[in-house]
Amino acid sequence: MSTQATSATTSPAGDDVAQSDELEYQRIPPSKQLSGKYFLGAYSGEHVAGTEFVIGAALVSLGVSTSDLIWGLILGNLMAVLSWAWVCSPVATRSRMTVYWYLARLAGKKVSYIYNIVNGIFYAVVAGAMITVSASAFRAMTDIPPQTGLYPTSVSFVLLALAVGAFTVFLTLKGFKLIANFSTVCAPWMATMFLVSGILSVPIVTHLGDQQGLSGLGAVLDGLVWTGQTPDGEAGISIWVIAAWAWGVNLPMHLGMSDMSILRFARKSSYGYFSAAGMYIGHFMAWVCAGIMGATAALLLKEQLIGLDPGAIAYRILGTMGLVAVVVAGWTTSIPSLYRAGLAFQSVFHRHKPFNVSLTVGAATTVIACFPFAFTSLLDVMSYLIMAMAPIGAIIAAEHFVLPRLGIRPLWREHKGLEDNRPAILTWITGVGVGILMIGLPQVHLFTVFIPVWLTAFLVYPLLCRVMGVETESGIDYHAAAYGPVEPPELAGVTAPPHSPVNRRDPWYFLALGCLVVILLASFWAWSGESGGAIDYLETYQWLVVPLTGIYFIAATLWMKNRREPQTA
Repeated sequence: MSTQATSATTSPAGDDVAQSDELEYQRIPPSKQLSGKYFLGAYSGEHVAGTEFVIGAALVSLGVSTSDLIWGLILGNLMAVLSWAWVCSPVATRSRMTVYWYLARLAGKKVSYIYNIVNGIFYAVVAGAMITVSASAFRAMTDIPPQTGLYPTSVSFVLLALAVGAFTVFLTLKGFKLIANFSTVCAPWMATMFLVSGILSVPIVTHLGDQQGLSGLGAVLDGLVWTGQTPDGEAGISIWVIAAWAWGVNLPMHLGMSDMSILRFARKSSYGYFSAAGMYIGHFMAWVCAGIMGATAALLLKEQLIGLDPGAIAYRILGTMGLVAVVVAGWTTSIPSLYRAGLAFQSVFHRHKPFNVSLTVGAATTVIACFPFAFTSLLDVMSYLIMAMAPIGAIIAAEHFVLPRLGIRPLWREHKGLEDNRPAILTWITGVGVGILMIGLPQVHLFTVFIPVWLTAFLVYPLLCRVMGVETESGIDYHAAAYGPVEPPELAGVTAPPHSPVNRRDPWYFLALGCLVVILLASFWAWSGESGGAIDYLETYQWLVVPLTGIYFIAATLWMKNRREPQTA
């Protein structure tokens, strides 16, 4: 093994790589691995978040029909969960590496640098868009006009976005565990508020539909919400495009493998299934409710939905707590996205302290947040970046799952001491080329391009490895030879803490749960009486939910503090 390969598998200190408590260049030992509750909270919190306000409303404007939306989301979200559980999580929990370190060892510096830059930009754009979403909530409490263009039209909004971004960066610098705990506290309340927004909106939109001669909920949803036509009267997107979008919107995280950086902390590979909490609560229930809420708010305000920002929509239906929901939703997406962006750029600028790199990335992201295009054009921007990143995820998946079946050890480039992985470079070029060709075809929707791109790379990479003469081996444990033992050795002076049982009879838990139950049940009062009374009930409900939310966050925070596993000295 060459000097280059050896330095990649041991401590990177010899290459002047700065380290942090996040262990970017260390396999995660048992003492640092986390139980399922952290991942359940992280996934449910991150995916019941600010993007749901944006995407839920966007799907209304894209003209999908009600039935196509429902069935498309069921299918697409199932594919996303299986991608996490069957592809990303097994690689993460066996290698215990960040995707950035893994890719550097797989393909060399050139490929990993380009990928890390693209990946970092992707998450920085997402984080910036969500900071903008959070800022839109504060904007709704002022006389600042809605910011829905490509650039800001208000200096006050820019200052507001900078302030929100600064606080977001501060929370991000606290690390993954705080992010997971923050999401665990916020996620149940966020899910409840999304559900409540739909419950409150249904009788209102039904009443407005009655005034237009639409009878029955199905007819109202088809006529006023998911009409099957765009605002310009053109045919909307199909069930297959919806399914592809629901599957591919998080491709960088699952089939793109970037969630290796988070799932490397998981004690079990099966924790990948916890992504279902985010998909079916966030990318199903929340998208549906956000769509109904957005259409209802636009009808009540007598404005086009495309001209409203998330703050204006949520404030009209949920009042002050709607604004809090938008702020929290933006943070529960922007903070983990900033965390991922920081890890990506740390791999590029590895000679600098991780804290300084993350701080710089956060500052740049905050500047992006000042420009509303980050969320007004979010779906298209994400689709192009997803296409560029898809081949790398396919290469990593093929390296782990396919090459051992061909007698080739994973991370063979490093083992041979080669500077570059030429099959990987050619595969990436081929995958992106296929994507560009597909975009040029009028029959192919932009949201579906990632599928042929990923599949092409997954098949081409092993083929090129064989054609280009990558050495085969036999009689070895391929994964052990590449990664090391299943359980990495402990760091010097650290022992694995005992897994103490958590007290689930904590009174703070029941108080927090009780607040959510009351918030939910009270929303059904809008369904009683005459349908027109639902509009009048909004103001009463908006005041009722304020103290309940305050009590919930106090109780949930104290419960989270009590349920944390004890830490060793």
